[in-house]
Amino acid sequence: MKANTLPPKLQKYIGRVSGFVEGPDEVNKAMIRHWCEMVEDANPLYTDEEYARDSEYGGITSPPPMQSTWVYPRWWPPVAMPPDVGPAQFDLPLEDAPIPAVISLTEEYFQPMRPGDRIRYSTTLDSISPLKKTRLGPGYFITTTNRYFNQRDDLVGTSQYVLFRYRL
Repeated sequence: MKANTLPPKLQKYIGRVSGFVEGPDEVNKAMIRHWCEMVEDANPLYTDEEYARDSEYGGITSPPPMQSTWVYPRWWPPVAMPPDVGPAQFDLPLEDAPIPAVISLTEEYFQPMRPGDRIRYSTTLDSISPLKKTRLGPGYFITTTNRYFNQRDDLVGTSQYVLFRYRL
């Protein structure tokens, strides 16, 4: 095998799409308010009923970066994800590169998320690099894309992650 080729055991994962992860809670005003308080976002579209009603959106919307908040699994009680659902399916056979590091996150937003919406997502594994030598150590760059949908099957946004799995 050439030094810059990806082993067949990893090539088979590229393009794989997970099942959907359903968010545990509806989009709701209380969590929107807590988010805005935490990041000190005073945009009245997110918390001021009158202002939001008179806007082009006709009501309160969630800050777009909250798209992943609505699908984050509960911490308690712990729930195991089946291997074909969400990012759990990307438990790649990279025993030689156990340490993950997020290199970048790029998000796009298409539709507003409103109180009462139910958000879900699926993940696509876009690419895996051949083994690279870096200052951190040897490893693989992995690119995935999450696609977020509401209960009407509207694509509300995407997030693309580039991860680096490496060993010291």
